[in-house]
Amino acid sequence: MNNSDSYDSKLSKARGLASQLGMFAEENDIPKDLWDSLEAKIYDFYQVSLER
Repeated sequence: MNNSDSYDSKLSKARGLASQLGMFAEENDIPKDLWDSLEAKIYDFYQVSLER
């Protein structure tokens, strides 16, 4: 696996987790600023860019 595939894999996992937790946050009225912070931490954990 080369670095590009590894990055794409990490990005896919980060997006999937952020999406699932985003639905949870929306359903449970999690404040937007708290959710934004959590989403940034997810992308930091996977060491990928939050850019869309």
